[in-house]
Amino acid sequence: MRKILTILFCSVCLLTAKAQTIPNMYRNVDQAKMNHWVDSVFDTMTYDERIGQLFMVIAEPKSENRNMQRLMRYVNEIKVGGILFHKGNPVTQAEVTNRLQKASRVPMFVSQDGEWGLSMRLSGTTRFPKNMMLGAIEDDKLITEYGREVARQCKEMGIQINFAPDIDVNSNTDNPVIGLRSFGENPRAVADKGIAYARGLEGAGIISVAKHFPGHGDTAEDSHNTLPAVHHDRARLDSVELYPFKRYIYDGYAGVMTGHLYIPALDKTRNLPSSLSRPIVTGLLKEELGFRGLCFTDALAMKGATTRKSDNPSVKALLAGNDILLAPAAPINDFTAVKEAIDEGILSIEDIEAKCIKILQYKYITGLNNYRPVDTKGLSKRLNSPHAAWLAAKLNAEAITLLKNEENIVPLKQLDKKKIAALSIGASVGNEFQEMLGRYDSVACFSISRNSTAAQVQNIYKQLEKYDVIICGIHTVRIPESLLLRQLTTKKEVVFAFFTLPYSCKEYKNSIMKAKAVVMGYEGTPLAQEYAAQVIFGGVPAKGKLPVTIPGLFHAGSGIFTEKTRLGYHEPEEVGANAVRLDVIDAIAEDGLEQKAYPGCQVLVAKDGMIIYDKSFGYFDYDQKQQVEENSVYDLASASKAAGTLLAVMKAYDEKKFTLNNKISDYVPELKDSNKKDLNIKELLYHQSGVISTINFYLDAIDKDSYKGSLYSREKNATHPVRFDAKTYVRNDFKYLPELVSSTQKPGFTTEVARNFYLHDSFKDSIMQDIKDSRLGTRGKYVYSCVNFIMLKMMVENQMKQPMDQLLHNDFYSRLGAWHTTYNPLQRMDSLQIVPTENDQFVRRQLLRGYVHDEAAAFQGGVSGNAGLFSNANDLAKVLQLFLNQGTYGNEPYLSAETCRLFTQSKSPTSRRGLGFDKPAIGTHKGSPCSNLTPPSTYGHTGFTGTCFWVDPDNQLLYIFLCNRVNPSRANNKLSALDIRTRIQDAIYKAIDRKSQKD
Repeated sequence: MRKILTILFCSVCLLTAKAQTIPNMYRNVDQAKMNHWVDSVFDTMTYDERIGQLFMVIAEPKSENRNMQRLMRYVNEIKVGGILFHKGNPVTQAEVTNRLQKASRVPMFVSQDGEWGLSMRLSGTTRFPKNMMLGAIEDDKLITEYGREVARQCKEMGIQINFAPDIDVNSNTDNPVIGLRSFGENPRAVADKGIAYARGLEGAGIISVAKHFPGHGDTAEDSHNTLPAVHHDRARLDSVELYPFKRYIYDGYAGVMTGHLYIPALDKTRNLPSSLSRPIVTGLLKEELGFRGLCFTDALAMKGATTRKSDNPSVKALLAGNDILLAPAAPINDFTAVKEAIDEGILSIEDIEAKCIKILQYKYITGLNNYRPVDTKGLSKRLNSPHAAWLAAKLNAEAITLLKNEENIVPLKQLDKKKIAALSIGASVGNEFQEMLGRYDSVACFSISRNSTAAQVQNIYKQLEKYDVIICGIHTVRIPESLLLRQLTTKKEVVFAFFTLPYSCKEYKNSIMKAKAVVMGYEGTPLAQEYAAQVIFGGVPAKGKLPVTIPGLFHAGSGIFTEKTRLGYHEPEEVGANAVRLDVIDAIAEDGLEQKAYPGCQVLVAKDGMIIYDKSFGYFDYDQKQQVEENSVYDLASASKAAGTLLAVMKAYDEKKFTLNNKISDYVPELKDSNKKDLNIKELLYHQSGVISTINFYLDAIDKDSYKGSLYSREKNATHPVRFDAKTYVRNDFKYLPELVSSTQKPGFTTEVARNFYLHDSFKDSIMQDIKDSRLGTRGKYVYSCVNFIMLKMMVENQMKQPMDQLLHNDFYSRLGAWHTTYNPLQRMDSLQIVPTENDQFVRRQLLRGYVHDEAAAFQGGVSGNAGLFSNANDLAKVLQLFLNQGTYGNEPYLSAETCRLFTQSKSPTSRRGLGFDKPAIGTHKGSPCSNLTPPSTYGHTGFTGTCFWVDPDNQLLYIFLCNRVNPSRANNKLSALDIRTRIQDAIYKAIDRKSQKD
């Protein structure tokens, strides 16, 4: 112990009397315990081991023999004190770490360049944004949390040192090596961000290393290839380049890396790198600025560290005052040179031992006194945690910067009035940016690559003339701005999104000047592209501030803030949900697939305006040839009542076209001479009108003379060979009346029921007569009835003077950007996008794909009050969010808040039903359509084909489940038997329950 104290005293005496800053990590450790461990290790170390502690060599994370032999030689021959890993994968690096640590008598420092997290060097790890993008974030607490998460991942990998943050002030737009690695051009902002990152790292026990002292930001050359020069005077260096380092040191952080730079204002020795300069490393960094932590050289193998042939770079670095020699080109030769320099009196053994002791102290501080091998089992899962995924998404979302926004075009509005196209320059069609844009509206996608011919480019711009808004993603700087692009900006509303270094915008200056909006995405990562698209449509607000000046266009600090106006897409943690608990949904959905409850499904969960779970499972059918995807469209069946008909009813109510106590016959005059004449609208909506559940309209079209006996049977037999449902078999040898049914469309036969199946236009009269003639049960008693909603549709169309599907399309779905939501989807999309329902061998005698499954709706031409709507989960969520928002979406009004509250909050006094919506059965799980965890305020609907949705205003929660359980037959009731929909809803509530998460 006396030797340690003596050496430390001598080392301190070499410094001036100026203020010294003891790093926080050093100050906060138990000094007595640290010194005891250091003393015990130091006293047993050989002369070579003490010298070896100062060397940190490059280690390739490869387990092959040749590589391991080389690394083992470093461990055994020169007793290296640390290793710096290059690119590899986590498991292999961990295995190499374990082998090297086992072979080393003294635990080694393991380090990594993690400026933007482990993904800078390790594949298969969370990709966080680079510093330039982080520099756009206003909330520095997020940067600290980012540092904390990187530290956690470092610990999982057995890493003690992260060579970050880079706190170079990037004031040179032509800097070839810093650029995106810098937090920006403002010294104060760079200091704030760098210190925030360091605070997170060191607060979690990982040594941060600020670089590249004294500042690499204003260079036009790369120190990997040459020795860059910085020709500023001392006053400028103090106010810009040195400012972040001063703050970093003053705030007590542990590591600094000296850069290979020629800075005459600090040391006039010609062509001497700052990393090898005693006036800079010792005089400036240690004495003047008072740095007491670990001083690392930048990699000594870099060209910028080249010395005279007579000089050894490692010896020069130690003479300059560095503590650790990083990545020398020839470690064994340099080790020998250092020993010779000691023997010759060039280097002081006392100085070497002081450095060794300091290194051992920081090994104790970082826990190497209790070294444990890296656990490789489950390593990838631990590294890529849900929290890491959320944090990466959050950082990207917070950084996206809106630089220009003429006429407040962003977020986009009035989607029904604009044809939108997306042009990607430098990326192929279907990239993450375009995919996310397509979640918000129908967006035609185009791309131009470096290989596109002039003719192809001209053709693309010609096609773009058909569109009103062009969203142009710039993914590369290698395709220059064209005359055609500049012309496009003068004729169309163009929104630019740049996924490049901000400075690259200047190459598109002419087009930017004419564009309506400019969004800066900074990087071309999937998350940057996705959140830029969300900003454009209002899924997330624009919050970023430009960290650098783009000459002639935008100043540093530019950034226009916007509000969130539509559903966004984020990780569960954003809304406080537990991602691991939410993933239970996967197992439940897969259980349904394995048990053949359905061939495929979609599940969506949104909370607080954010879609946090949106997955597709399985296939279109049991042939398993076409997978279910996000854009796959399902028949909603009776869920159409609430997502379709009820919307139209609410619109009519909003416009005072009826009151709830009015009689249905007031609006459907044909009912005045029927037993339905006195029924009021409220009774129909509550399903307590006494009207029967359904009417088989198709019976009117069948030629009753074409068969004998009954159409139905409880048992399968030769006459009734076709299974209809779980309890019924039917015959299919009957014929339809030729005066009512045609296999081709022709005058008088325009109502399409299915492929090659058309009804005579007069059949609607038969439907009305069937409704009038149907029996009426006890009014006030709950009996679920599709006929109620068929009559409501008639009322809406009469009062609103237009077909219901047209009303819904024009006033809701097209405005919402819900372009997958429609009746008769074959009129708007390819059949390959539509999931098939039943192979109907009874009524329509064909596989139903794009034609409504419900027979009553089919015989009304696919548009009925009880069924007929098709959608996917993503689009249906927009409709449901409209309900949650009390009538608004995209910052546009659709319905009054009063109407929304009335219809979503009202409940029948005699049953669980709401005004058109279904609701939970409170107090009993039996008979309830949803989880018993749902609050009474929840409303929604289920559908016969295997669909459901539930809206929970208490928790601002949406749940959607879509499947085709009726494929190939409606007799399959496993969906209900397995309780799939309710089990998923249970999992959702457990995932959002904070109390449950703590258990």
